Amino acid sequence: MEPFESSLRPIDMGYDELFTPSLPDHLALTDRGSRAERRDMVRLHRGVYTDPRISLSTVDRIRAGYLAAGPGSVVAGRSAQFLHGVAYPDVDGDVEVIRDLRGQGRQRSGIRVMRTDQLGPDDIVECNGMPVTSLVRTAFDLGRRRPDWLALGHLDDMARTTPIDLRALWDYTREHTHTSGIRQLRELVGLIDAGAESPGESWTRLIMHRRGLPRPETQIEVFDEYGVLIGRFDLGYRRYKIGIDYDGVDFHSSPEQKRHDARRDAGVIRRGWISLRTCAAALTDNPFAEMAAIERALASRGHAD
Repeated sequence: MEPFESSLRPIDMGYDELFTPSLPDHLALTDRGSRAERRDMVRLHRGVYTDPRISLSTVDRIRAGYLAAGPGSVVAGRSAQFLHGVAYPDVDGDVEVIRDLRGQGRQRSGIRVMRTDQLGPDDIVECNGMPVTSLVRTAFDLGRRRPDWLALGHLDDMARTTPIDLRALWDYTREHTHTSGIRQLRELVGLIDAGAESPGESWTRLIMHRRGLPRPETQIEVFDEYGVLIGRFDLGYRRYKIGIDYDGVDFHSSPEQKRHDARRDAGVIRRGWISLRTCAAALTDNPFAEMAAIERALASRGHAD
């Protein structure tokens, strides 16, 4: 993750006037400096330029998008999530901001503008000299998005890497009862698990929940008879010695990784564990078969419905 400054504090609603961020030397606005000073710069967004010799950080790109979005903007969504300390894989997409309902609603290339009149003073904090949605508000926005399994992945990631108060998030959902996607978020709040390490693991747990399976533990370590760690399951049931892994393409498709997985499986099986694996293709094509395999394993170990 890139280093970033995080100086979070609630701010008052006068953020239009409070936030005119000091620009690093490699960023410039059209209304600051002379045309000659911008002659050797390239345009990032309308009104925002950069020195082409500088490699922009993610914080730089978010700052540029925020500046281009104009007065009244608040960094939100995945961009806010990053500034709060969550380096999510899809952070390289559009810079996301919220604006109120005043003024024109024109979208800008590379900037995703969401419009609402529901932001209150406690929903906005300062981070890197910009107004950013609070942890709870950021989770509230991301947890209502589709697809639902990716929304749960966002929430799990925030629980793992930030000090978000999940009780405060639940209370926030009760205060915003007539918001789009609120029913989905209320279901997901109770499923958040800080142990999940990938959206695929979150997806697997969500399907298991909707199938009526018992809630699994996450990141279960298995040791040999000498106390040496021989493997770790993404999720499973320690009581029944059943482990489940979600195999992502990036980490489990190479011949070397497949050999490693086979050795790991052989080791945990010797210790009496049932090792199950699933993947995106299986969960997409036939999730019922994947859940049936878990049900059979549970039944074989004495679990009763």
